[in-house]
Amino acid sequence: MFKVKPVIVILSLLFSPIAVLAYISPGQPSGLVNDFAGLLSVSEISALQTKLSKLETESGNEVVVVTVRDLGGDTIENYASELFEDWGIGKMGRDNGVLLLTALGDRKTRIEIGYGLEGELTDIQGSQIINEIVGPAFRRGDYYGGLDRAADRIFKILKGETPLGYDGSFREMDFDFLFNFLFFGFFILAWLASILGRSKSWWAGGVVGGAFGVVASFIFGFLYFGLVSIILLISLGLLFDFLVSRAYSHGL
Repeated sequence: MFKVKPVIVILSLLFSPIAVLAYISPGQPSGLVNDFAGLLSVSEISALQTKLSKLETESGNEVVVVTVRDLGGDTIENYASELFEDWGIGKMGRDNGVLLLTALGDRKTRIEIGYGLEGELTDIQGSQIINEIVGPAFRRGDYYGGLDRAADRIFKILKGETPLGYDGSFREMDFDFLFNFLFFGFFILAWLASILGRSKSWWAGGVVGGAFGVVASFIFGFLYFGLVSIILLISLGLLFDFLVSRAYSHGL
């Protein structure tokens, strides 16, 4: 009787979301501020447009703000990437565009960065802007304030006024959090080793690694970091399971 290998089933389930992503363009851009969700007043759009235009004139970098009602079932990562390419944000040959995208109904925001600016504005800094500026302002219903201050922070970073990896204020590392993370991480690894070591096959480690990769993809983005993390963690999971199973079989 034909049997489907568990690894093939797991991999097909992990990568099946790629096929169902369906980007639908919100329309054509009418400037640097495109409020398809209707979150801003006419005066707010004008003020934000003036600010973004000033940055473009001074630096040549193109920052575009877009709001949409929803993602139409797509992920924020794929939608932002597709919209970025669809509109050709940034100067041709320089790829120096930044997209600040907000999906109102899905309560998602993402900052998509062109390859030409990745050395100046990182994904980590983009996440900081969303978590520390956009999110709190949106929860108060202050959509313009969140987008306006996010634009200000992006400008400062691109001008080199904010040190790489910092948001303008010095923060000490939370050593308690680091200690707890390492402490519980050690016991989780030991627990997994005891379970995987007793299994007769070592493909289960790949399943566990893939599961962690899927979680990471939802946190950091599916298309790029997520795909790499899934592949890497599946490989590490298989290797980990192989090593602990071998050690267990030899009585170590």
